[in-house]
Amino acid sequence: MAYFVYLARCADGSLYTGIARDPVARAAAHNAGRGGAYTRSRRPVTLVHVEPAPDRAAAQRREWALKQLSKSDKESLVARPRKAKATPPAARTSFRGFGEEAFRFLRGLKRHNTREWFARHREDYESAVRDPLRALVEELDVRLARLAPEIVGEPKRSLFRIHRDVRFSKDKSPYKTHAACWLYHRDAGRSVGREAASGGAGFYFHLEPGACIVAGGIWMPARPALRRLREAIAEDPKGFGRIARGPALRRRYGGLDEEAMLTRLPRGYAPGHPAEPWLRHQSFTVHRPLEDRIVLGRRLASVLARDFAAMLPLVRWLNRALGFPEAKRRV
Repeated sequence: MAYFVYLARCADGSLYTGIARDPVARAAAHNAGRGGAYTRSRRPVTLVHVEPAPDRAAAQRREWALKQLSKSDKESLVARPRKAKATPPAARTSFRGFGEEAFRFLRGLKRHNTREWFARHREDYESAVRDPLRALVEELDVRLARLAPEIVGEPKRSLFRIHRDVRFSKDKSPYKTHAACWLYHRDAGRSVGREAASGGAGFYFHLEPGACIVAGGIWMPARPALRRLREAIAEDPKGFGRIARGPALRRRYGGLDEEAMLTRLPRGYAPGHPAEPWLRHQSFTVHRPLEDRIVLGRRLASVLARDFAAMLPLVRWLNRALGFPEAKRRV
């Protein structure tokens, strides 16, 4: 997969060096505040120099070499006529799919879940699982810019770590035997679960041989967020019910998931409340399994985008209830 090394001029005149599969999209991410911390306070940035590289390792070596140059040397490089600089790639690099190597690695990790085995196969993980998953996130982020501009995907931030947190677990296996990504509301951030101080609803993809899924909504929100969601549902049970019981969610996902439901209504709500079917939920998610052949196919991004479109009314309802509005365009 081709990479590019680029120089971008910041608003203060400084030059930022980075690598990307699509420098144009990466510059847009910088200008949207989703790039490096350095550029966040120096927007807007403009691409001024682009060089192709055959792979990520070569791009990283060239990036390091450019960072060693003085400011005057960088300016000379920018001023020098170059074909690559004059015609930077105008279109993103499309997601090319996962290969069987991804499932082969994950099956091997399930059988040999040790740090020693992972260290020997780290390159397999990076080339077969991590890098294609990052490319998929980039592809989905471009599609979401049209479908739901407030939902974003960032290759580094959207991927879940493969390392397990074993501090409070009896299972001390150091690695997860799946890979996953999370596309989230830009105002809410990427945090999920009860530990998330400000997490919102979004979209999820899970990669695991024989157990791949696509999902959407908000999973096990923190208590303040859960309270706000219940209050919003109690105020508009019919509106929420039209979405949760809508034909699109019922046919495609079987309705809201019923994991971790309370046996009784939460405190403050009496039996018979109009919103009773929803108030016992502690998560508000939908999901469906994906066949391995679909996940290994070239049309995976299109399949996921269709699912995201079907889930979008639920995701947006939940985010509005939490104070995260929808957007008409990317800023």
